[in-house]
Amino acid sequence: MLPILLSALDTPEEKDFFSRFYHKYKTDLYRYALSLLQDQTLAEEAVQEGWMKCVKNAGVFFQIPPEKRKAWMVVLVKNVCLDIRRKESRHQPLDPDWDMEAPAQGEPLGILDTIRAMPDQYRTILELKFVLEWKDKEIARHLGLPLTTVTTRISRGRKLLQDALRKEGYVP
Repeated sequence: MLPILLSALDTPEEKDFFSRFYHKYKTDLYRYALSLLQDQTLAEEAVQEGWMKCVKNAGVFFQIPPEKRKAWMVVLVKNVCLDIRRKESRHQPLDPDWDMEAPAQGEPLGILDTIRAMPDQYRTILELKFVLEWKDKEIARHLGLPLTTVTTRISRGRKLLQDALRKEGYVP
């Protein structure tokens, strides 16, 4: 990793200083990322991306007073970790232990099964809203969506759910 980073720097002085800085703080930054992400692979990814951003912004890095460079790098890695957590939370499946018995042949589907059969954009939000009883703001924060998108999808999903339940024989 270090040779790639050094190749992006211009002068031998910058390369020498950056190399010493890298070796001095690489372990600390990895431990910090690991404490935030609780996953070795993601922590390594976060630190590598942090170093890449540091070199990409080498002009800023070398203008920062030497005693503040570590703090700047820690904030950089923290922000990368937060970005990774946001991305990961968008792709987290819901609890697989929710499975219920399948209905017998010809028996109407249950409400939960009807929700699970819906398109993903509605299914996930409706499960969080009606099964886990989350508030709209919590859902928006968890999925990384604007609150208006969540409320719109709840409304449209509720309408789709009502239509599907009517087809199954439920009467409002």
